[in-house]
Amino acid sequence: MVSWIKQLRFDRGCVLPFGMAMMAGALTACHHGPPPMPSHPFTAAGVTMALDPPAAPNCHPDTTYRAVLTWSVQSDLPKTDVHIGSPTGPLFARSNDTKAHQETGNWVRPGMWFILLDRGGDEVLGAIQAGPRPCP
Repeated sequence: MVSWIKQLRFDRGCVLPFGMAMMAGALTACHHGPPPMPSHPFTAAGVTMALDPPAAPNCHPDTTYRAVLTWSVQSDLPKTDVHIGSPTGPLFARSNDTKAHQETGNWVRPGMWFILLDRGGDEVLGAIQAGPRPCP
């Protein structure tokens, strides 16, 4: 006969009282993996992000261009990272200031994501996507 598990212990200090039937929920509740990829551009409350220019100068999908990413956060300890493509993608910029900016090289493409993370908690604070201009 299977006995009930009274506690589940996890490596990050999470201790939860659950039976076998609740095991799947407990594993999900204490999961500390990378933050999920946003499905659309957004910013959390108190956060701004902008890409200038916001889109390629023409309608060719293979066009690359230079841009400046600016961001600001309302925080007493503003430690932010910007990753390219996903929350776990290459690190593009890092700041300890409430307002920051970083110029790209000539490698920004339409559809490229810039993901702003809170370095302390790996929370996604914002996401912006280089967009194509409206094309005829």
